[in-house]
Amino acid sequence: MSQTGIYAIRAMGYIASQQEGEKPLLSHTIAEEMQIPVNFLSKILNRLVQAGLIRSIRGRNGGFVMAEPPSDIFIRDIVDLFMKLDSYKSCFLGLKNCDGTCGFHSRWRIITEQFGKMLDGITIDKIL
Repeated sequence: MSQTGIYAIRAMGYIASQQEGEKPLLSHTIAEEMQIPVNFLSKILNRLVQAGLIRSIRGRNGGFVMAEPPSDIFIRDIVDLFMKLDSYKSCFLGLKNCDGTCGFHSRWRIITEQFGKMLDGITIDKIL
């Protein structure tokens, strides 16, 4: 999984864990608590806002809040924004014309299928 995807999951988990009363969280707070570089986190948060997973509240008491309940947001919803998971389903050796007979193919497919099921089966509330 990419570092960006991991940071996005960590940020979403933190926002979800702090949402009592829906008080918006500043990006600096999220970055500090989750040990994510502020500039990098800003790009991640903007992408999450564009995807409708979090909301950005402007103004003096602004910040970021969840757009949906954490139980409705699957890890795949986040990861898909930052990674091309389909590329992991291709030939492990990077062969363009893989016929599936290489020694890796059948085993690699099992791993990618299990990874996909995991991403589809875990919601943000489960990682708090």
